[in-house]
Amino acid sequence: MRDINRSSVLDAVYVLNDLFDSLIAGTMVFDNYQSKFTRGEFSQAGIVAVQKMCVSHLILALNKLCEFWERFHHLVPAELRPEIKALVSQLQSRDVKKFRNAVVAHVWDKKRRRALTQFEAVALLNRISGHPGSFLLWLNNPKDNAYPKTVVSIVETLRDRLRVQYGVTADEVFQR
Repeated sequence: MRDINRSSVLDAVYVLNDLFDSLIAGTMVFDNYQSKFTRGEFSQAGIVAVQKMCVSHLILALNKLCEFWERFHHLVPAELRPEIKALVSQLQSRDVKKFRNAVVAHVWDKKRRRALTQFEAVALLNRISGHPGSFLLWLNNPKDNAYPKTVVSIVETLRDRLRVQYGVTADEVFQR
């Protein structure tokens, strides 16, 4: 097993804090503006732009979660490993990285040697999310974020467990 150093633990907690914040912000902004749109307080063009922004932000966060596993899996406590590993496998099988690479982070699909059409991008997104409402609740359900029901609950539980296990303080993470 790899040696565990303090710097690696602090990096992991920092990344998990960032993921937690990104998942909360992305889902709540999406929900807030969707409510405004439903009430007629926001335009069609505006909601499309906000949805695109939030989805991009959430996809980046989910991809970072996969990268977290690659880099920090050795820090994940044994009792949390099954849920984290299953979540990462699910994200990989849903092609989160492919969507990030072909839609969110780049304009060119290397495999197709062209930009994706809107239809292709939406098909990739649907592979990841399915129904938008259930996708958002799978990520973050403010009324029931019990572990391991949501991605937020998994990230939060892991972050908190690492903080306790290694005695990490908030100041230690944010003031380095």
